[in-house]
Amino acid sequence: MIYSIYLIGPHLIGALFIIIGALQRYLPPKNINRWYGYRTPAARSSQQAWDEGNRYSAIYMMKAGLFVLIVGFAVNVLTITYVTDFQTRQMIGYIILFGGAMGVGIAMVMATEKHLKKTIKNLKVKPPVKRRK
Repeated sequence: MIYSIYLIGPHLIGALFIIIGALQRYLPPKNINRWYGYRTPAARSSQQAWDEGNRYSAIYMMKAGLFVLIVGFAVNVLTITYVTDFQTRQMIGYIILFGGAMGVGIAMVMATEKHLKKTIKNLKVKPPVKRRK
């Protein structure tokens, strides 16, 4: 019971990224859509870009999730062990949690877009279509 404090912490965002990346990798979206998958304008420009963008981003997400899981768990153990103030521990946990989530998301998009530009010949990004209200 006392060890449950080590199980809940900022490392859970890494586990979430691993799960989402694995779902996207092993249950990839077949067709271009608005709801599921890696959905940037570059990825939606062609079926080839869509498939490659989803494949690459899923692998990147799982690797980055593993990194965040390890770092978050280490920071969680260190703060529980050495930081006595509960509010300070919570603040460190929140910084790792949100920093990890934002960092992985931004890094994944940047890396996937760079990969798509490098691997897809004649990648043409269509401007977004304006909808009528």
